[in-house]
Amino acid sequence: MSKIISPDGHIGTLDYLKSIWASRHLAITLAKGEIKNQSSMNITGIFLNIIQSLIGLAIYWIVFGVAIGIDTGEIPYPIFVLPGIFIWHYFSAITGYCSNCFLLSQILIDKLYFPRICIPLSKVILGLVDFTIGFVLFVILFICLGQSFTINWLAFPLIFIMIIICVSSIGLFISFISLFSMDTTRIAAQLTNFLIFITPVFYPDTIIPENFKFILYINPVAGIIEYARWSLIGTPLPDFKYLIGIAFTICLAIVIFFIFKKYEKRITDLM
Repeated sequence: MSKIISPDGHIGTLDYLKSIWASRHLAITLAKGEIKNQSSMNITGIFLNIIQSLIGLAIYWIVFGVAIGIDTGEIPYPIFVLPGIFIWHYFSAITGYCSNCFLLSQILIDKLYFPRICIPLSKVILGLVDFTIGFVLFVILFICLGQSFTINWLAFPLIFIMIIICVSSIGLFISFISLFSMDTTRIAAQLTNFLIFITPVFYPDTIIPENFKFILYINPVAGIIEYARWSLIGTPLPDFKYLIGIAFTICLAIVIFFIFKKYEKRITDLM
């Protein structure tokens, strides 16, 4: 049972954080409801998610690994590309979930007061299901293809936190923008379809000329994918310039938090 707080009066930052923590069970419950609706937790749903990931992997492998012949060194192409796939799918799924999350939750918002930020955060939790399936699939292929675990794997929990911060800040930003534009869903879909080509999902960053590397450096998802590959498959440590995009995302998360806090009582009116 989430704690119900009064929307009357100003709420301090610490109290707002406490209200979000008190409402964490509501966010989890909302995510569980979505998971059941999508049948993601039954055997059929999990099987279909695995098949979808394998089909995507096969397409990338045939087009970029075989036809174009992208060089990934001694790392098998499926192992190289899979971290990019499940991280990118997580990011793209959150942009889709959050682009209309307030509109789809309007009945709940009208009936119950809780920190509205919990709605997009519940989508972040929801996306973890497919992320976990993709990660487990990667580990299975990693072992089956005879790859060796290294000490770099110990850094992945930190990278996972970076992933959560990145998708949360982007999801919160998109969900807030959606309050002012009904076209957010369509725009978000078009942007993600474009951004995948300037994100090293299916290619190494070494094929990008130095004059254009700045595009990757300001792309937080690119930095996260490169650091994940370094941790999981032992690619060279990425350029520290990738931290520019990641730092920007952290700043965005802080800013959007205070924006939600400021507009907390007005979100219903903005819908």
